[in-house]
Order: sequence, then structure tokens, then C-alpha cells
Amino acid sequence: MEYLFVYGLFRDQSKTLLGDCTFCGKASITGKLYRVSEFYPGFNRHGDGKVWGDVYMIDPIIFPKLDEFEGHEYIRTKIRTSTDIDCWIYEYKYDTFGFKEVKGGDWMLR
Repeated sequence: MEYLFVYGLFRDQSKTLLGDCTFCGKASITGKLYRVSEFYPGFNRHGDGKVWGDVYMIDPIIFPKLDEFEGHEYIRTKIRTSTDIDCWIYEYKYDTFGFKEVKGGDWMLR
């Protein structure tokens, strides 16, 4: 099993893609959250803000499906959360210049 930190659609309407997962709690990470489109955000680890999300324990066999869902805009990488857990996360891999920052760092409160 692996830990996954989710901050956008996997907390909401796409949560079912996580399969038979276990919710481990809420946490934050250091960085900034941007509105990439009307429908989804992008996390960037540069910056001193806080991004809020949920930690799940998932079966790593579903990573290829999640990678495909996230597409070419995101890269799966590891990050340490405020709860001291090393988690996989999908980080937006392009320049965020011109995107509006999600103030407060919580996509669910946008």
C-alpha cells in the first residue's frame, strides 16, 4: 500500500478512481495551489503557502490509471505532509504564471 495526498478532483467527483482506499486524515503541504481551469487546480511546491488536502492509503496497482487520468500536465512525485507522512502527489509541471492562486490553499473552499 502507498500513501497519496489529494488536493483537487480526487477529493471530490473523481474520488471513485482511488479504488478501495483508506482515508488517513486531513493534512497540509507547503506550496501554492492555482486554478488551472474552471474545473481543476494545480499544485506547485514553490512558495511558502499551505495547500490543504486528504491523505489516502491506496493500492499502488491503480497508479497507471491515475497517471492516465492526470495526463501530461502533472507528474507524480513524493512530498512530506504536515502529518509527517511521505505521500505521492500529482504536481502541476508547467509554469503557473498567469493562473489565479487559490487563496487559503483549499480547492474545496474556492
